[in-house]
Amino acid sequence: MLWYQLARKKSCFPAVLITDPVNIFLFLFFLGSHTLKYYITMLSTAYPGLPQYSVIAYVDDVRYGRYNSDTRHAEFLIQSLMVFSEHSEGLNKQAQLIETMQKAIMNFIMDSSNMTYDINYVFQIQAACVLHEDGTVDVYEEGALDGKQLVVFDKETVEFVPVTREAVLLAQWVNKQAFAKKYKILMENRCTQHLTLYLPYIKSYLDEKVPRVKLSSSESESGTKLHCRVYGFYPRDVEVKWIKNGRDEIHSEEAAQILPNPDGTYQIRVSVGVTPEGGATYSCHIDHSSLENPLVVLFETETKNSNITYILIAVGVIVLFLAFGLGFFIQRKMKGFKDGQQSVNTNEQETTQQENIL
Repeated sequence: MLWYQLARKKSCFPAVLITDPVNIFLFLFFLGSHTLKYYITMLSTAYPGLPQYSVIAYVDDVRYGRYNSDTRHAEFLIQSLMVFSEHSEGLNKQAQLIETMQKAIMNFIMDSSNMTYDINYVFQIQAACVLHEDGTVDVYEEGALDGKQLVVFDKETVEFVPVTREAVLLAQWVNKQAFAKKYKILMENRCTQHLTLYLPYIKSYLDEKVPRVKLSSSESESGTKLHCRVYGFYPRDVEVKWIKNGRDEIHSEEAAQILPNPDGTYQIRVSVGVTPEGGATYSCHIDHSSLENPLVVLFETETKNSNITYILIAVGVIVLFLAFGLGFFIQRKMKGFKDGQQSVNTNEQETTQQENIL
């Protein structure tokens, strides 16, 4: 699966300083880092129901635009961006230019690898630029075929670097075609311009949401597990970890995944195995851009015992209620029996009196 990661606090990519006054104002207004991402997909042959070439564009995690070879038209997906009708024409030309470049790359891959066109191959590119609040820009781009990474863009050398031996010829050919220089211009100039242009119009979609936390535990044959579920937060980047005795991090053997919620927020669950120790404390630490300081939630070890106590109390109440009901039932039965006996005695007395009269 094609992937990349752009760190929120640290980056391994080369940076470019933005000095334009308008851009600096925007960075001060929209504190925090923001990312513009392009997901480009191209099929080697046409497939019914799918465009042969398509682009999906995101600002942070918000999908705002798309383009495909069927319509050959860049389309905004957010109503507030519809004001850029003239700007969309420039996007069309840019997208069509990149589409031509991608077709050339796909044809070279097919020909150099002796691939047949009766099998549909998928070529993908993920490109991104990150604008940090200090005014620096990070850029990244990589290409893959059928999910296998081929080349990565090196901004310092302005070249595509092969990731596998099979991609050496592709990287050499792409660099000779000056595609790397064109990508450099795209990522450092147009990408940055688009991001600073769109941010004021989609701010409502990017408002930070503070994470909520729920702690729980579970027992199994292997021992005790502590679970820290963090949910309802935005943006996506978050750091969640378990700490023992306020200083020692407990590493999880499970790979925690950040999952989307239907409302556009995210959730994650981090679980760790622990061995109960007397006096030991466990806490979940959450670091998110919406928080001024990391959030620390202490796991109450008495919770389980408290739950058992509540259960015992509830059972006791039910037993008392049943005992009271049973006592009331027996009392009513006894009263009915005594009334019946009294009625029988009265009838016997009346019968005896009648016999004496006769």
